Amino acid sequence: MPTALVVRKSGSEMPSVPQTYTISDFVEWHDRKQLELSPDFQRGAVWTPTAQVFLIDTILKQFPIPQIYVRTKISTSTKTTVREVVDGQQRLRAILDFASGKLKLTKRSRDFSGLTYNDLSPDLQENFLSYGISTVQLINASDSEVLEVFSRLNSYSVKVTPPELRHARWSTPIKWAIWDTTRAWNILWENYKVVSIREAVRLRNTSVVSELYMCIDAGVGDGGEDKIDRYYNNKKDETEENIAIISEKVNAALTAMIEIFGPDLEKTTFFDSPNFLVLFAAYVFLSGDSNGGPIAEGMEELHNTGVKLAGVIDRLQPLAAAVENDDLDGPLARFVSASKSSTQRISSRKVRFEFVVRALAG
Repeated sequence: MPTALVVRKSGSEMPSVPQTYTISDFVEWHDRKQLELSPDFQRGAVWTPTAQVFLIDTILKQFPIPQIYVRTKISTSTKTTVREVVDGQQRLRAILDFASGKLKLTKRSRDFSGLTYNDLSPDLQENFLSYGISTVQLINASDSEVLEVFSRLNSYSVKVTPPELRHARWSTPIKWAIWDTTRAWNILWENYKVVSIREAVRLRNTSVVSELYMCIDAGVGDGGEDKIDRYYNNKKDETEENIAIISEKVNAALTAMIEIFGPDLEKTTFFDSPNFLVLFAAYVFLSGDSNGGPIAEGMEELHNTGVKLAGVIDRLQPLAAAVENDDLDGPLARFVSASKSSTQRISSRKVRFEFVVRALAG
């Protein structure tokens, strides 16, 4: 078995052993009181039920979960082993609660909603118990050595992005609605490249979808991750029923936009995230699903007047071509300049919105 070694200050070595254990192993250790979930290294059990259910759903669908770190204390005199969880306590609590029947799955797990472990079929129970969890054992490590391990791990960590932080922090209906919409519209990232796959891996596509929700909810103003953070916070107590109304409008607008604009404009600026938001905002403003918010000031007479589909591509293509050609001298120079400048500022968004609304309205 491969063994990674961490050098002690004294010059000896502390083995750090990567291994895969099944959920049934952790259940057995817990039942035998050979698993300690609350050493000093771990925070209290703070996961919400929704986060716990999402983890179990992940396991039942055989997707991977992050590895767990345990300090394995081996006593040569009593010939016993105790494992202290130094990273992964909340994951293991959710797993053990489900295995013992304490955790009932909710509609956050669509395929298994309402089920406990005992309600699963024998095959699913076996799949759950045999699920492998990547585990690193720190053999007889001291407290200082455990801290050294995490210090070294953190030194190689990639800085967490704001959308990743949001996704980790919140477990509310608005977070899960945006997450579901982001996954449902993979075509936007995989085919249309509204954000790149690399950006999608860092959850930047959830920022795009968040702004679509914000657009439906209250129109478009200044952008930025701090504005999205504020939106999540303002919506933290919103009911699933109210959020579902926004989701339906977002999904309906995206469906129509892909059908109308996708075939002809997918390689243009309108399928880059800044102008995709503007195109979305203009479309839902004209269709009456959004009041437009601050960027629509002065254009109220066009609200809910509809999109003139005849010739709409012909009216949008000159805008796209001007951006492509970086035409800062022609009649569309203001649109080009606004597309090249700080695209999150309301001043830039308002200029582009006005051009696109008039193109859609005919």
